[in-house]
Amino acid sequence: MALHDVGYRGWNQSKTNRITRPLAIARSGVSLVLRAKWLRFGLMLGWLPVIFPAAIIFMFEYTTQQEPDRVVGLLMSPPIDRPDLAAEYMTDPAAVRHEIWSSAILAFFRYPQLYAMVILVGLITPRLVCYDMRSRAYLQYFARPLTPTEYVFGKSAVLWFFLACIVTVPALVLYVTGVLFSPGLMVVAETWDIPLRVLVASLCLILPTTTLAMVYSSLTPESRYATFAWFATWVLGYVAYTFLTFAPGVGRPPRRRFGGRGGPSMSDVSDWIDLDRWRLVSPYHMLGKVQSWVFDVQDTDGSVWPSIAVLVAMTVVGTWIIRNRILSRLRV
Repeated sequence: MALHDVGYRGWNQSKTNRITRPLAIARSGVSLVLRAKWLRFGLMLGWLPVIFPAAIIFMFEYTTQQEPDRVVGLLMSPPIDRPDLAAEYMTDPAAVRHEIWSSAILAFFRYPQLYAMVILVGLITPRLVCYDMRSRAYLQYFARPLTPTEYVFGKSAVLWFFLACIVTVPALVLYVTGVLFSPGLMVVAETWDIPLRVLVASLCLILPTTTLAMVYSSLTPESRYATFAWFATWVLGYVAYTFLTFAPGVGRPPRRRFGGRGGPSMSDVSDWIDLDRWRLVSPYHMLGKVQSWVFDVQDTDGSVWPSIAVLVAMTVVGTWIIRNRILSRLRV
C-alpha cells in the first residue's frame, strides 16, 4: 500500500446495523443541543403547565369521592364550565370521567405545549441542518456508510426526542397521576384508551412539525432565515385564520355574550362563522382539529380529513424535499 494513498479505504470490520445508524446521529445531536443551559432550563419549564390539567382532574376526583353532591356544580362552573357534562353525569358518571380526563389532556396539548413546541423547535432546528450545510459538516457524515434517508431520520430524531420530553411524557405522567388520585384501579378500565390517544396525538403533532422545520432548515444555510420562516408560518397562519373567521361577523348587529339569557348558542354562531372553512391556512388550528378528533372531543362539526390529508402531505413531501436537498449537495 502506498505511503500517500489519498482517498477512501475499505472497511473490513463489522458494521453497525442499518436500523440503528440514525441513532448515532440522534445521540450526537441531542448531546450538542443539551450543552445550552437555556435549553435545559426551558425543558424544565415545559413541565410546569401540566399542573393546571392535573388540578382539574384532582378537583373532579376529589369531589366525586368526598362531596358527590357538588359534582354537578363543579361541572357547571369554571374552569370546566360544561353544563352538558353535568346533565350526563346524572345518568353515566363513568363517561363523564373519560370526557373530563380527555378534555384536560387535550387542553394540555392544545395550548401550553403547542406554544412551547413552536418556540423549542424554532430554536433547535437551525442547529441541525443549517449548520451542517454552511460548514459542510455533512461530508463527515457521508464519509461513513450512511444514506441520506438515514441522515434525515437521525436529525429528525433529535427533535422527536425533545418534543416527546415536553409533550408525550408529561401527558402520560398526567394520566398516571389521575389514576393515583382516583378511588380505585377500576378507573383504568374506564380510561384505558387515553394513553393510546396520547401517543397518537403526539405523533400527529411531532411528525409534521418536525418535517416542516427540517425543510426550512435544509433550504438555506443561514439559520436566521430558517428561524424566521418557521415562526412566520405559525404567526401568519394564526392571524389569517383569526381574521378570516372574524370577518363574516363584521357589520352584523351586536349580540349578547355567551351564557347570558337570550344569548346565542354555539350552534347559532356556527351558522354565520364557519370555523372549519379556513382551518387549512393555519397549522395551529389544523393540529387542534386533528388532536380533538383523536381525543374524541371535537368542538366543531366539520370533517377532520382535510386537515389529516394536509398534515400527511406535509410530512411525506417535506421528507422528500429534505432528502433531495441533501442529494443535490452531495452531487456538487
